[in-house]
Amino acid sequence: MKLIFRYLGQAIRNFPKCFCVSMGLILALTIMETFVPWGLRQYLEQIEEQNNYGTIALGIGFFALYLIVKVFVKIIWYVSLDHFGGKYIELLTLSAERAMSEASYYDIERLGPGVVRNILYTDIFNVFRVIGHTAPAMLGAVAVILAALAISFVYEPRMTILILFATAFGILLSWCSRKILSKTAGKTNAKMKVHDAWCTQFVEMLPVIQSNHILPYYQEKTSENLQEFISTAISEDKHTIFWSELISGYHTLFSIALSALLAIPLAGNSIANLMFFTMIANLIMEQSQVLEMQFQQLSKSHVSFSHVDTLQNLPKRQIGNVERPISSVEFHDVGFSYPNGTQALHSISCKLHKGDFIRLSGPNGSGKTSFIKILTGLYPPKTGAVLFDSIPLAQYTQEKLNQHILYVGQDERCLNETFQKYLAVISGRPLSDEEFLEMLNRVQLPADSRVICENGNSLSVGQRKKLLVLKMMLKVKDSSILILDELTAGLDAETTRQVFALVQKLAASKDKIILFVDHNCNQDLHFTCEFHFENGELRIS
Repeated sequence: MKLIFRYLGQAIRNFPKCFCVSMGLILALTIMETFVPWGLRQYLEQIEEQNNYGTIALGIGFFALYLIVKVFVKIIWYVSLDHFGGKYIELLTLSAERAMSEASYYDIERLGPGVVRNILYTDIFNVFRVIGHTAPAMLGAVAVILAALAISFVYEPRMTILILFATAFGILLSWCSRKILSKTAGKTNAKMKVHDAWCTQFVEMLPVIQSNHILPYYQEKTSENLQEFISTAISEDKHTIFWSELISGYHTLFSIALSALLAIPLAGNSIANLMFFTMIANLIMEQSQVLEMQFQQLSKSHVSFSHVDTLQNLPKRQIGNVERPISSVEFHDVGFSYPNGTQALHSISCKLHKGDFIRLSGPNGSGKTSFIKILTGLYPPKTGAVLFDSIPLAQYTQEKLNQHILYVGQDERCLNETFQKYLAVISGRPLSDEEFLEMLNRVQLPADSRVICENGNSLSVGQRKKLLVLKMMLKVKDSSILILDELTAGLDAETTRQVFALVQKLAASKDKIILFVDHNCNQDLHFTCEFHFENGELRIS
């Protein structure tokens, strides 16, 4: 419970106005709930004194108006709760995405992509239900119970028989409500499934997000999805509350009408007093059931809060103030193993200096990928140390590291956007139509508004590789370390020639560290040395 209250307190601190509006509406609803038995008592006493049907009709009309007003006040209350809870889970989700972006990708993999997706989708929406609905409903129930108990002590209680009205018309209303609500019930789930798909994509694209510093793009999309969900939830809540309150109000109204009609012949028997305490008892019982049900829901939600808290508190590197370009990298006895125990690297020691043009070779599973992921900060070394200009890797935030290292991978996923939008997001600046067309012409891509789908799987291998070449061209200037992982595989001869020419030109400038992963010994490039991996061990030649 302590964890739940901490998150509730956080929500209140971040959105105090929304919370205060909700509390004000709870107060208004409490007054309205307790007004019914008190007002009914006064109403029936007037009927007992005047004994006429005009007073009955006036009172019934007044209570009907009261029930209509109550429905709309309650709708407004739920809308305010959706805004309060919705704003908070948007903040929570964006914060979780940032925490994941700043954490080691190794920690994300250790949790498991399925677990992380479930947290971003199921658990965070459970938090939404508790913050936005369960907790306020419990506060409202407690307030009504206390108010009803207080007002009941004003009068001497007398027990009576509560006349129940036949439920035929109520059953009809229930049938109508089910038919109407069945048409809207699936809309919120549909929006949640859209967000689920987006969460899946975020987890799958996390290496690209971390490597390319494009978190703002993803957070903008996340906000859009959540805002659409909140709008749908509001619409569904309106329909649900309207029909549930209509049915509930009907039964209350009809009971009042029958009781009033029976009060005339029973004027001397204080039916007003009897009805008053009957309604007080029913009100307390009803709210007690609500409180119990919501408490059970609150208890079940603790697991979701714990999962969200785990994601929020993923370990991150200490914030370092390292702004200058990287000129050297040192690996000192670096070892690495995966969570399943597989040893990927054994005591790797090497030095990389500005101007080095290094070919990385070795069979699949030899350790090349693990070496690259440690270099890019995605994986932390299990043993040994990695130094950038004599500064430990741990002192670089992932964001700072990404600014210095450009990774272009063979299996890198693309954003589901147009070519132009994708390149603009990657570069961090808008591209003019002229600049965009010029870039397409350089790699012989069609000059149309082609849309990337399935994170690049809808494109041919050659098209996807050409987009990655353009990415390299846009970002290489500001990078200290360039890692090209099988970039030319699947490219046509002309584009391959251009890539080789660009890479060779960069190598000749001697102002970067360039690592070129290539399974085929390429004679067109002139490397300063070769890093050959075999069974997690490194041989330098």
